[in-house]
Amino acid sequence: MIGLTRSHLLGSRSPSKRNSRTRRRRGTGRRKDRPEARKGSEAQTPDRSDGPEKPWPPVRYADILALLVAVAGPLLLYALTAPRTVALEDDGWFLIVGKFLGVGHPPGYPVHTLISNLFLKLPWGSPAYLGHLLSAIFGALACGAVYVCARLLGAATVFALVGALLFAVSEHFWAQAIITEVYTLNAFCFFGVFALLLYLRRRPGDGRAWAAAAFLYGVSLANHWPLMALASPGLLLAVVPLWRGLLKRWLKLAAAFLLGSVPPYAWMVWHSLGEPNFSFAGPLRSFDDVTAHITRQAYSGVDTSVSAGFVDKLQFLGWFAGDLVWQLTLPGFLLALVGISALVARPPFSLFRLGQLDEILDWVGRLAGPAVFLGQSVLLVWLLGFDYDFFHVQVFRPYPLLCYGLLGIWVAMGLHYAARRAGHSLPWPAMRRPRLLMLAGVVIGVAMVGWSISAHWGANNRAGSDFADRYADMVFDVLPSDAVLMTSGDEITLPLAYPHFIGGQRPDVRHVEMHGIAFPGNLYPNIPRTTLEDQRQTLKAFISETERPVLHTYRAHKVGHGRMVRDYGFLREVLEEEDQGETIQLRPTEAAEAYFAGLFDKEYHNGWELVARNHQVIDYGQYLGFALLSGNDVLLERTAPLRELAVQDYYGLNGMASVLAKWGNDEQLEQAMAMLEEAETLHDDAVTKQGASALFNNMGTVRWRQGHSDEAIAFFEKSREVMPHPDNPGVKHLKELGR
Repeated sequence: MIGLTRSHLLGSRSPSKRNSRTRRRRGTGRRKDRPEARKGSEAQTPDRSDGPEKPWPPVRYADILALLVAVAGPLLLYALTAPRTVALEDDGWFLIVGKFLGVGHPPGYPVHTLISNLFLKLPWGSPAYLGHLLSAIFGALACGAVYVCARLLGAATVFALVGALLFAVSEHFWAQAIITEVYTLNAFCFFGVFALLLYLRRRPGDGRAWAAAAFLYGVSLANHWPLMALASPGLLLAVVPLWRGLLKRWLKLAAAFLLGSVPPYAWMVWHSLGEPNFSFAGPLRSFDDVTAHITRQAYSGVDTSVSAGFVDKLQFLGWFAGDLVWQLTLPGFLLALVGISALVARPPFSLFRLGQLDEILDWVGRLAGPAVFLGQSVLLVWLLGFDYDFFHVQVFRPYPLLCYGLLGIWVAMGLHYAARRAGHSLPWPAMRRPRLLMLAGVVIGVAMVGWSISAHWGANNRAGSDFADRYADMVFDVLPSDAVLMTSGDEITLPLAYPHFIGGQRPDVRHVEMHGIAFPGNLYPNIPRTTLEDQRQTLKAFISETERPVLHTYRAHKVGHGRMVRDYGFLREVLEEEDQGETIQLRPTEAAEAYFAGLFDKEYHNGWELVARNHQVIDYGQYLGFALLSGNDVLLERTAPLRELAVQDYYGLNGMASVLAKWGNDEQLEQAMAMLEEAETLHDDAVTKQGASALFNNMGTVRWRQGHSDEAIAFFEKSREVMPHPDNPGVKHLKELGR
């Protein structure tokens, strides 16, 4: 490590080089032909088979203190701002899998499952908070690894600390460090491997460091192999200058790698055969089952949309580029550009001179960071093929976290380079003092970190977050005794699953997930390999045979049961009568009404909560649409305050209008069109492609029922332009019309 000394800041030669040259000039340097130089030379000559070793100054107390701050500071921040109960995203699923030692969704994440299972056994704190704290610990360790990487690349202590802390308080990394997720563990594994490889550049003969790097790399692939696979070309470039050491001990390194990667997956497969209560894919009995789960074949339709095109990829890259500027503050981004430029822009060799292999390989190793950055951003966007909209931006946000860590390293390098340049070019000698330059770096760093905390505090201070709890309390209050609850969609299923299975809330209820997550007592033995038609037939048979009340959420509609329903607002109860498509029973409840009104009481800084809130508003909006359709004076009077709230919202208007557009009379069709035109004026960035296409589909339905076929077709074509997906009802309408 290189300290922030006067000679280093001013760019002068190191003392060792200066002294050796002085000795040579004075004739006092040792020569090879002298007896004292030859004596014992065999015992003193180091092994050069791994390449030359670089100077390694002793670790100072300042380094130890800075490393502690780089880890403890973020950990304290994350612990203070983490939700105390279950959050959205995959938080509930990872908590359940960890608590009950299940098998996670593809690719399984066995390392995270095993670690979280041990951590959740701690006797203090709620399971949710313990799971969030585990992510916080890995996030803080990742920040420490970023600090070490910056120091090993030559940044001064204070500048490396600034880079690590800026990474810690970047919005997206902070957001993942306070919920139960796999991304902070992935960041720790990557930057841990990267730091070990940078250390080996200085000590290429350290066998323990080689083994640790190989083992940790294997562990990383048993946690989140897709993201680490995208980072692997960059890590390979980091290994290029170390090729001698790699070839010398490749067999031991392969053994260490296999020890880190194979046992977790082997355990996952073996454990699945015992059919644990929570296993996404059920027992993995065949080679095809195992490969399908680990390679994420079940998520092929999630990672790539048939309606996404080249424009969507460009929009994602544009969003990422704009977001990148602010994640570590604008000055931080500019300093990162300076740092990466100083690191790789000028190769310290000439391509036209021979005998410079080590210098060439050393420069190739400097390209490791940029290669990882491109793999975690440009290549990732190209491979995913997401539709560009608000929802998929939320899905994408945690994927490029390594890019923000690399930016932190480059910020440190940029500060260091700027300080050295200032030491050369400032016109006043007093301003070129190393301590003064260090103080300036501290002031700039504190300002950037403070601004970043302030800017991201609203989105990430979730200590009082109770969105999922309030939703679960409402649903469990509405459910009758001994009910069967069928759910679909992560933002609906997981907030209900955590309090039910871990919290013990409503033990009389049987919770069934309808499309992809295996719970105890699910109707289907293996959901990912059960066709939709098989699910439908199984569901019909179950409803016919059970004596228990069966209720489902709005978004469990893909598995049709063919029965009439009683609508409670957010839940629908399946009745005995066959559905003729003409009638629906409405049952208002105070719990559902109060919850719907509460959805309009706060501003949503968290993107996932906003997505879930919008889904819930459109669901209850359909209930309000049925109330309008009923013409019942008592029900209309009771729901009037709720409709006043719904007409102020894009999704509320769309939900009500969708019902009137399909079943309303002439007067109600005009009312629906007025609602849809008003909704169009409320369109904002949070509206998804699906939500926007639904608006035009509803407009087309109204015009079609009014006999204006040309206008209807024009609206369906607009819907297709927004979302050219085969599941889009507008696309289906146009197909039926030969368009």
